[in-house]
Amino acid sequence: LPQRKTQKPLEGPHHRYHCSLCPKTFSRPSSLRIHGYSHTGEKPHGCPYPGCGRWFSVQSNMRRHLRVH
Repeated sequence: LPQRKTQKPLEGPHHRYHCSLCPKTFSRPSSLRIHGYSHTGEKPHGCPYPGCGRWFSVQSNMRRHLRVH
């Protein structure tokens, strides 16, 4: 298995939102919120297509998925 490099958090005024569970930092609070789903497993964006049942943590991924229907 390939070794994963530890991501060094960026500092400064552009990365002032810090994840409390890992070293990642973000420039926007919305990015931190979306990143938080990777820790919780939450997937709040459901496909609206009848009978599909797929859920996504990122809204744009759900929108991209809609093209398969």
